[in-house]
Order: sequence, then structure tokens, then C-alpha cells
Amino acid sequence: MRNILLAYDGSDNAKRALQYIIDFATDAPKPPEVHVLNVQQEPVLYGEFVTAGTVDELNKSFIDKSNRTLAEAAAALKTAGIAHQTHAILGNVAEQVNDAVQRFGCDTVVMGTRGLGSFTGMLMGSVANRVVHEVSVPVLLVK
Repeated sequence: MRNILLAYDGSDNAKRALQYIIDFATDAPKPPEVHVLNVQQEPVLYGEFVTAGTVDELNKSFIDKSNRTLAEAAAALKTAGIAHQTHAILGNVAEQVNDAVQRFGCDTVVMGTRGLGSFTGMLMGSVANRVVHEVSVPVLLVK
């Protein structure tokens, strides 16, 4: 794990995944490069009363939220002295994680999982499950 993609949504499990990376980096012979990714699902809008300006405003608010979430992770990584970059993106989480892995040359994905259980996860479709099947690199799930 030298070039890690951390899928970070600010949840408790995502914070534990972040802490896992920090702990790993302190013991690693060579510190990793960490790409922290926050993906916001684009809004689904129906009707004729939605203007391009409204869509732009919504997207801007989602990116602002994403940047605030990423700032938490960036502060922790900076304090730990770990090289990192943050990325705020709109779209489908699994697809964007896969794209980021390829674009940044990451060799591992680390992410938290909500731990809904097998039945609820099967019904709702787990984001973590979709990421595991979408990416071509190992995925470390932190509960």
C-alpha cells in the first residue's frame, strides 16, 4: 500500500478507516501517498421548472459540502505528516472510486462500511459491495 485511495464520507466508519491509514503510515517503512475522495450523488431532478442555474446551485452546494467533509480528513492527515490530496466529485460512488483508482494510480482502496448486515445490504445494495466489484485493486473495508 503505497498509493491509497480513501473513500471518505465523514461517517464514524470512514473516520475509523482514516485512523487505520494513519496508524498504518506510522509503521510503514515508506509513507504512503493518500488520495482522499468524497463523492456526492448528483441530484435527480424531474419536471420542467428546473433551470440550469438551479442545477448549478445544487451542484455547487454538494461540492461545498464535499470540501467541508474532506477538510476533516485533510487536517488529520496533515497532523500525522502524511502526504495527501483531496478530491471532491459528483456522481456514482462506485464508478467515481474506480475512475479515481485508475486516474491516480492507486494500489489500494480503503473505506468504511456501514455494516448494515447481509440481508439489509442485499436489499439496499451496499456501496462498499459495488466498489469491491467495480475496482481492480484490493479494497480494505473498515467497520
